[in-house]
Amino acid sequence: MTRSPGWLPHGRALATEEFLWRHRILCWLLALHIPGVVVAARVTGRGELNGAGGALLLAALLGVALAPLPRRVRAGAVAVGLLTSSGLLVHLTRQGEELHLHILLALAAAALYQDWVVYGTAVAYVAAGQAVVVVFGNVEVYGHEGAALVWVVTHLAFGVVGTGVLLLFWRADEIARASAEALAHELHDGDQGVRARLAEADRIRADLIATVSHEFRTPLTGIRGAALTLLQRGERLGPAARSQLLHAVVEQEERLSRLLENMLTAASATAPDPTAEADVGSVAASVVAQSGRSANPVSVLVEQGSRARMTPQALHQVLANLLDNAVQHGAAGGVPLLAAGQEGAEVWIAVTNEGAGIDAATAGRLFEPFTQLASGPTRDREGLGMGLYVVRRLVEVHGGRVAVRSLDGWVTVEVRVPAAYQAQTPVPTALPIA
Repeated sequence: MTRSPGWLPHGRALATEEFLWRHRILCWLLALHIPGVVVAARVTGRGELNGAGGALLLAALLGVALAPLPRRVRAGAVAVGLLTSSGLLVHLTRQGEELHLHILLALAAAALYQDWVVYGTAVAYVAAGQAVVVVFGNVEVYGHEGAALVWVVTHLAFGVVGTGVLLLFWRADEIARASAEALAHELHDGDQGVRARLAEADRIRADLIATVSHEFRTPLTGIRGAALTLLQRGERLGPAARSQLLHAVVEQEERLSRLLENMLTAASATAPDPTAEADVGSVAASVVAQSGRSANPVSVLVEQGSRARMTPQALHQVLANLLDNAVQHGAAGGVPLLAAGQEGAEVWIAVTNEGAGIDAATAGRLFEPFTQLASGPTRDREGLGMGLYVVRRLVEVHGGRVAVRSLDGWVTVEVRVPAAYQAQTPVPTALPIA
C-alpha cells in the first residue's frame, strides 16, 4: 500500500471479489469500444483501415486484461485501453471539445481500481498524449486554430481539476470504508466479548449450582440433625451433650452466614464511597476480637495512623477473609501474620502464613469465584472458594489491587488500597494488636 498525505487517497488492495466485479465491468466497457471505433471510422469517412487498426489494438489490450496475469497488469491494460479509445475517437471524429470528456471518464474508470500505480499509469499516458500534440502542433485535434500549446494547457487544466475531484471522492470512499471496517471490528469484538461473558456467566452459574448445593446442604443437614436430636432425645441427653449439639448448630449457622455474606458482598460491591476512611489498626483489632481466635492465634502488626480510603465494613470483610484463608490453608499449628502500613498514597496490608507453595498459575486463579487450591468432592477443606474473590472485588472497587507471593513455603497475600491521606514522612511506629 502506497502512503500519501491525509487529504489524498492511500490506495489499497481490493478484496478479490471486489476487484473481480469492478474489473469485469470495465472489461465490458472496453469491449464495447471495439465496435464503437469501427462504426466511428465508417460514419466519419476516415477509412475502414483506420477503424480496423484501432479495433485490433483495443482487442489486444482487452486480451491482456482477460489473461491470467497479475492484477496491476490487467488493470493497467484496461486503463490504457479506455484512454486509447478516447484518443481514437477524438482522432476519427475530429470532435476535440466534446470527446475530451471521454478522457475524464476513462480516468475515472481507472480510479475504480483504487491503485496508485494503475491510476498513475493512466495519468502519465494522458500527459504523454498531450505532449505529442504539442510537439506536432496538430491543432485540428481540438478543432481550434492557433498555438496548440494554449489549448493543450487549457484541456490539461480541466483534466487536473477533474482528477482532483476524483481523488477527493476516492479519499472519501476510503474514509467511509475505514469507518465501516472499524465499526465492523468493534461489533465483532463486542460480539466476541458478549459471547465470552455469557460463557463465563454460564460457567459461574453451573459452578454456583454445584458448589452451593454441596456447601449449603452440609451445614443445613448438620443443623437439622442437631435440632431433631434435641427434639426427640433432648430430655435423655446430659447437659454436656446438649451443649455440644447447640454449639454445633451455632457453628453451622455461622458458616452459612459467612457464605451468604461473601456472596452478597461480591454481588453488591459496585462503587466506593469517596468520603469513607477506615483506621486499619482498629479494624484489625475488631476482626481478631470478633473471630474468637483462641484456637488459632494471629500475630498482627500495624503501623500506627494507617488509614485506608474505604469503609470500615469493607475493610473488616477484607481482613476477615484474608485471615480465614490463612488459617484454613496454612500449616497446622502455624500462626498467620497480619501486617499493614502506609507508603505515600497507598496503604498496604499483607497476610502471611506458612504452608504449601503456590505456583504463579494457581495464584492467579485463587481470585476467581468458586476456586480453591483443592477442588472436587474429595477435598479436605470446606468453603465456596469465594473469600479471596470477595477480597479482590472489594479492593478493586475501592481503587486498589491484590497479589499473591509464594517463597520458601510461606504464602503472602498483599493488598494495596488508596490511603485516606498522603503520608509526608514514613511512620515507623508499629502497634502490636495480638
